[in-house]
Amino acid sequence: MLGKTWDLVVDLDLPEPEVVKLVYRPRWSLERRCVPWASVASLALSKTVLKDDAPEPVPLTLASSEILLRDFLLDKQIVDVDGAKVERVNDLQFLEAEGKLILAQVDVSLRGLLRRLGFEKAVVGFLRWFFDYSLKDRFISWHFVQPLADADRLRLQIPQSTLASLHPADLADIIEDLDVHERAVVMDALEEEVLADAFEEMDPKVQVSIIKTLEPEKAADIIEEMSPDEATDLIADLPDETVQGIFREMSAGYVEEVKRLLAHEEDEAGGLMTTKFMALPPVATIVEALAHIRQHADEMDVIYYIYVVEPGSKLIGVVNLRELLSTEIFTPLETVMTRRMITAGIHDGAKDLAGLFAKYGFRAIPVVDEQNRIQGVVKFKALLEILAPYIGQ
Repeated sequence: MLGKTWDLVVDLDLPEPEVVKLVYRPRWSLERRCVPWASVASLALSKTVLKDDAPEPVPLTLASSEILLRDFLLDKQIVDVDGAKVERVNDLQFLEAEGKLILAQVDVSLRGLLRRLGFEKAVVGFLRWFFDYSLKDRFISWHFVQPLADADRLRLQIPQSTLASLHPADLADIIEDLDVHERAVVMDALEEEVLADAFEEMDPKVQVSIIKTLEPEKAADIIEEMSPDEATDLIADLPDETVQGIFREMSAGYVEEVKRLLAHEEDEAGGLMTTKFMALPPVATIVEALAHIRQHADEMDVIYYIYVVEPGSKLIGVVNLRELLSTEIFTPLETVMTRRMITAGIHDGAKDLAGLFAKYGFRAIPVVDEQNRIQGVVKFKALLEILAPYIGQ
């Protein structure tokens, strides 16, 4: 007898997560030694048998692509990128084929934990007898697993993983569910643009707690990628000291824009509006408008309306995306624009805005000053976030 089976080593760089080493602890020793998986004749709970020609065991060393399953996965949190949830790994399921042992799934169910601890049969039997209830297995395919245990590996994996391509609302839920250390690693690994989209879907209290832990430069990079109205709401909730540090890392133009929005109450049009909208002169043609959309769409919060303005930003009309796509391309905007405008004033409240959205069914409403100069645009989503807590009461 060499010792006690301790762990398995998987190489994550192989096409499938394949077990490449068996790790054991010699009797009366804390040292960990290993043999190649190809040297294992059989593996069971009671006894592991090595082949007769197995090489001499050697001290455990790991390549950069190799992980210890016990340390890396068991009892650790992972992200189920298919279900967009944070789960705890209670057991592992392998697939044996052609002499290889492949990590196929992780078990996140209570039954998996009981199985690993040796209580499955007793507990499952009792629940079935006493409550007529059967514990279910819940497996997640390895292809949908994003481990969170190893910070360095996480930084390398996230940019290429499906975690970065989740819907912002799902990513926001995941980040909210992580502990402080895991959250910090995810924040460090994801691009600012991805984080900004997720931040806009987060609970304001979580936004603030995260921003306060970031370096001012990182926080500024994320906030500058957010919609101005969302960024303003976040900045308004931060301590003055934190805000000043962030402002020092921002461009002067963006700081000025945010300060202008901060001057308005959060639940009035001036506080809800975004300043990232499309505006063109009346002589611009349809083809020029489409080219403008193609060039600037990624920077804008509102792209389904183009607002037609005269010098000095005076609003005179609007053209929607459907009209742009269904009109001869060299037609000037002034020919097809809607001149009868529905607008909101800077100080109009959420109730007034809700009435306009309900009556006219717009996706966004322009906000103008007393001289009818467009100052911004209120998206329906921004209003909904203000009114959502009161809906159904």
